[in-house]
Amino acid sequence: MIETIYGKIEGIEKENCTVYMGIPFAKAPLGELMFKHPVKPDPWDKPLIADHGSANPIQANSFAGSANISLDCLYMNIFVPKNIDFPAPVMVWVYGGSYSHGGAGSDKIGSKETKDLHYDLERFAVETKTIVVSFNYRVNLYGFLNLHFLDPEFDQNNGLYDQIMALQFINETISAFGGDIHNITLFGQSAGAACILALMQMQEAAGLFQKVIIQSACIEHFFTEEESRKHTKKYLKLMGIKNLEELKTLSAERVIEINKKYENWLLRTGDIRCGFSPTIDGITLKQEPKNAVKSSKLPMMIGNVMQEGNLFTNRIPTIALPFIALLMKLKIKGGNESYRQRASNSVTEHIYIRPQLEIIKDYSGPLWHYDYRYPIPGDPRGCYHSCELPVLFSQSSKMGKIDDPASEEIGEELRKIWSSFAYYGDPGWEQGLPGVILPSICR
Repeated sequence: MIETIYGKIEGIEKENCTVYMGIPFAKAPLGELMFKHPVKPDPWDKPLIADHGSANPIQANSFAGSANISLDCLYMNIFVPKNIDFPAPVMVWVYGGSYSHGGAGSDKIGSKETKDLHYDLERFAVETKTIVVSFNYRVNLYGFLNLHFLDPEFDQNNGLYDQIMALQFINETISAFGGDIHNITLFGQSAGAACILALMQMQEAAGLFQKVIIQSACIEHFFTEEESRKHTKKYLKLMGIKNLEELKTLSAERVIEINKKYENWLLRTGDIRCGFSPTIDGITLKQEPKNAVKSSKLPMMIGNVMQEGNLFTNRIPTIALPFIALLMKLKIKGGNESYRQRASNSVTEHIYIRPQLEIIKDYSGPLWHYDYRYPIPGDPRGCYHSCELPVLFSQSSKMGKIDDPASEEIGEELRKIWSSFAYYGDPGWEQGLPGVILPSICR
């Protein structure tokens, strides 16, 4: 039983880890709070039995979407390994999903099994010897659609503020679990990694974390105010909404239906950014994150996988690929690879590598860069965007299946590297496997 400033919390005792699932870190974003920045949770009188995963956020029904979705989603999970020294480093996972899907809750309603969480981080916590936290934040229209310019009662960039609220809750309570509030590492992938770059410039998040790991960030997927207004107007038109109050009565099925139409429209426009990207409004988010972070002194580990674009181009029919490439203004280089692979390489270069190198070039703090080159055996998608996650977490998932000795060995090495960075702010590259992670110490 853990006692926090909000009340007592009881988790599940497992062989190597105590797991606390479904801890509320904010009031449920329902009713008048649905499109507002999060509010701190009320204390509870009776012990909170944190023995099952929460629902995931309302989201698009996409290829990587989650089951068990609800507006009442602002909950976190805490994994506390046994037989480690306290206070222990804390690692906080920020999931990706194009700002439109993903989650840290359970994919099965009411499940008490960590294997049913969208990200089972139990083994990761035990092997890294860190206290690991995962949490939900609102996505798609509830988290990132810019409605504020139409009505100031609708707050801006709610998903980012959910993340800040989670970090504040962690700073207030993690000591009770044995965590070191002076050694918190944020790590995230894709849109989650881009969110971390945004948090690094937000005053409300200052001092809430000390190190960052940026995995395959969609670094330039942020809208200007003008761009976000254009996307919001189109989304509302597709939905047939004229009174914003109607948004508070939408069913999950209606959101999924409209998001499909919105995704199709985005594809036709050739805009390869995420359709619900955060808005640089000059208030909640003041400038382009890739520029803002350059003055940061936080230790950073940043990298990408070799064939990021494969995940996206493999979903496009062969006959439509040249047209889509033209719409997206991709510069397809020559070579012996197939046209599809060359298109994928262009996506990887444009979305991930080029903006990442801009950060690396001018970053002020300690920085290490990695290049991940391990494709999951038997997966025809190659070394695609997100393929490191099932290896890193030793968790078969929608993004890949891990059941072979080579992937197990590489996963163990990755967890050593992530652990070293969390403990010491230095990944200790000598632990990497040749040909899997190719590090370059940039500072």
